[in-house]
Amino acid sequence: MELRQIECFLACCDQRSFTAAARALNMVQSAVSTSVAKLEHELGTRLFDRTPRTLELTETGRAMVEPARTLLNARRDIVDAIETARGEIRGEVIVGNLMTIQSLDLASIFADLHRRHPAVTLQMRQSISGVAGNIAGLRDQTLDVALLAAMTADFPGLTTHLLSAETLVLCTAPDHPLAGQPWRAADFTGIRFIDFPPGWGIRTIADTHFRTRRTVIEVADQIFALELAAKNFGAVLLPRSVAVRSPDIVFAEHADRPVPWVLCIAHDAQRTPSNAARTVIDALRHPPRTD
Repeated sequence: MELRQIECFLACCDQRSFTAAARALNMVQSAVSTSVAKLEHELGTRLFDRTPRTLELTETGRAMVEPARTLLNARRDIVDAIETARGEIRGEVIVGNLMTIQSLDLASIFADLHRRHPAVTLQMRQSISGVAGNIAGLRDQTLDVALLAAMTADFPGLTTHLLSAETLVLCTAPDHPLAGQPWRAADFTGIRFIDFPPGWGIRTIADTHFRTRRTVIEVADQIFALELAAKNFGAVLLPRSVAVRSPDIVFAEHADRPVPWVLCIAHDAQRTPSNAARTVIDALRHPPRTD
């Protein structure tokens, strides 16, 4: 059994197809499928059922997932120990990203990280399920670290580091009935509302606190939502850092208490981040000064 075979097996688990797994590993498809087939032969059991559209884990395959991840994590720990002894930081970090982040200059942060640690490489992943998808990725170990945004930085089972804090504001066209007015949940009754997909942080807040809203569209792009609001398509809740991007909308805080919106970087509390992952966390927590 070779570690490369384990990598191919786990990539197939995550991607559910040989083609997607090969793309994720930067390998040709035939090499991935051959590697998995050899692993199955050596173990004497089938790990996947091949269907026309997807790969489905067998019972044996499901039983192997956790030990396989543990094996790769052990290899990572060995490499980390050697690199620490040499005074080097290198390795790949899989980062769960979010669709729109305006409170941090990620491009500058990662460019500075690369200048200081050129042997650290990043793989950015973005889930259609937003925050919920990133949390799932941390827990199933398909992500090393992930950006999370919500009303709080407290996520059970995760270690989080606060990166920024602001508020959610209600964005509308200037001639909207709620334009520029402090608002309450009751004000949403009968108002056309622009929503985000289930699992997104803002959607979770809206589902919990603003149930009388009338959703007329669901979009997976905060900037597009802002453009729709400017066209008086409806009202939308957005972070203040996003709202200020548009001169064509007005926005206001909650009438009683500002709705907090925090951005943090997180990792699984039961899993010690690699040296490379810790470097990414530190880079996000302490961005380069631009003045």
